Order: sequence, then structure tokens, then C-alpha cells
Amino acid sequence: MLVKELGEFGLIKRLSAGIVSTGRPVIAGIGDDCAALYPPEGKVQLVTTDMLVEGVHFRTSTATPFQIGWKSLAVNVSDIAAMGGEPTYAFVSIGFPRDAKVEFVDELYSGMSKMAEACSVDIVGGDTVSAPQVIVNIVLLGEVEAENLVLRSGARIGDALVVTGELGGSDAGLAILEHDLPIEGKERHLMPAPRVREGRLLARSGYVTSMIDISDGLASEVHHICEMSGTGAEVYMDKIPLADNVQKVAENTGRDPYDLALYGGEDYELLFTCKPDKVPLLSEEMQKECVTSLTTVGRIVDISNSIIIEDESGRSVSLTPRGYNHFTSAI
Repeated sequence: MLVKELGEFGLIKRLSAGIVSTGRPVIAGIGDDCAALYPPEGKVQLVTTDMLVEGVHFRTSTATPFQIGWKSLAVNVSDIAAMGGEPTYAFVSIGFPRDAKVEFVDELYSGMSKMAEACSVDIVGGDTVSAPQVIVNIVLLGEVEAENLVLRSGARIGDALVVTGELGGSDAGLAILEHDLPIEGKERHLMPAPRVREGRLLARSGYVTSMIDISDGLASEVHHICEMSGTGAEVYMDKIPLADNVQKVAENTGRDPYDLALYGGEDYELLFTCKPDKVPLLSEEMQKECVTSLTTVGRIVDISNSIIIEDESGRSVSLTPRGYNHFTSAI
């Protein structure tokens, strides 16, 4: 069956029937003109939105509808995690060609629903439209205690720059797909796992001074923190933890493995700052509660020292923010 045969309202009814509630109280959800929600009592409301467009963020030739749905919500959840919050309600707007198969839509929503279930998100509204290609736009709400809210702007001179997990895996996964490489690890690109539990732990610790999710590459995110905090930074290349598929992909494509971590993006790990003496304690707690590693990759310095990276030979060079940019990067 095609989407145009089902019609807009038939499609909405079909998709709504497959949504699983987390049990969070909702006054009115899908079916009314607006969703009616209870405000988070005593907490800060977080709101984020991301749009994924076929041909820009994904290709239906290399990603399944399930994976597209999963990732479209996951990238939003990662933003909430970077503020130390918990995701709550999602509003999903999707555009499809009129001749799209209903089964494609079902699978996309299935992937999104699984991501929502994994992160305790309620899908409570949205819209469907006809479009020349697949477009998914999500508005996601979240909440965080005022005392636990973490911004990009709090980094202090002397703070350590720390990352969760490993980097470069998503860009390596993209290369595996594009070049059809016989290497494992493409799932790192197709189905990222946002660090909600990790973000909550870091925020509640009281030790973290700034935080951001790594969506555009480590180099770009370091620049964002420094710009908002009015500081400079030093990054140590040999300390950057590389995902296990990075080296093989670099060898097969002729790329520098550290370029994938610094400039590739879409790893959706967390980059944060804190006093250096707090890193061991946070690392112990993180390993215990989330089984996630923490790695110090640099430090915050005075703004007059700019933003530099020390390469493997000990030479310091300027670290340029060459992350993905929609209006300057080639698709």
C-alpha cells in the first residue's frame, strides 16, 4: 500500500496506534489541536529540535527506515543529555513522497518508537506532509533540576577537557557504507546511543562546569565551549580515544585516523570540563553506573593562548573548527 492510498488522516491514525506510552501524565496527546502537558514542577524546561533530510543526513540506499527513525530521535535526545537533562515529550513532523510505501513509514516510526522507549520519551504530537523526499523534524522537550543545568559557558581556566566513550566511530561507519568496506562498525553511524544516563550523572555530580554533545566533531565542539566561556584550550592528539573501527577505515581510505575524531562528527558522545582532580572520581562513578569510559583530552587555558592542538610529535598548531557546516560543507 502507498501513503497516498491511505491518506493523511489514515496515516496519522495508523502511526498513532503503534505509539507506546511511558506512563508519564498527559492531559491531551495526539488527536487534539495541541498537546496539553503538565509543566515540570520545580524544574527547568528544555526544548530542542533537529531536522533530518534525505540526501543530506541519510540515504535510503544505505540506511533502513528503522535506522532513520531511531537516529532522528536519538540526535535530539543527545542535546537534552548535554544539558544534564532527561527527555520527556516528542513532537514528530514527517514529510514523505506521495508514492512512499506505508511499510516504509511503519518501519521508520518503529525505529523512532524503540528509541523513545529506550529513553523514556512520549511521542505526543506532530504533523505529516507530502514532500519530494523523506524529511523528519522533531521537537523534543526535556527537564532538569535548576541546580543541575549545565551550559556550554561555564568552563574555567585550568579545567580538564574530558570526553565520554570513543570518537571517530560514526564517521568511520559512514565511510564503511559509502565505500562498501568489509569492516564492522557501521552501526555507530546508523544508530547512535545518546548519553542520557552519563549526562545525568555528570550534572548531578556538581563538578562539571560546561558540557556539549559531540555532533559536529571534537574540534568544533571545543571551539563552541571556548567561545561561550571566553577561554582558550589545548587538546592533546595522542590522548583522543579512537573507536575500534577508526584505524582500519583510515588505512583503507588514506585518511588520518585522528581526522575522523576531530572533524567527522555524529559520535554523540559528551565533551565536558571540570577540575582535573575530579576526573578520577567521575571516571570511577561513570564506570560503575554506566560502564562508560572517560578520557581527558586537553585543558582549558587563557583566551590569549587561543585554541591549539598538540600533535603526536609534540608540535602545537592551531586547531581549526572544521566540523560539518550545512551551508559551507559539500553533501
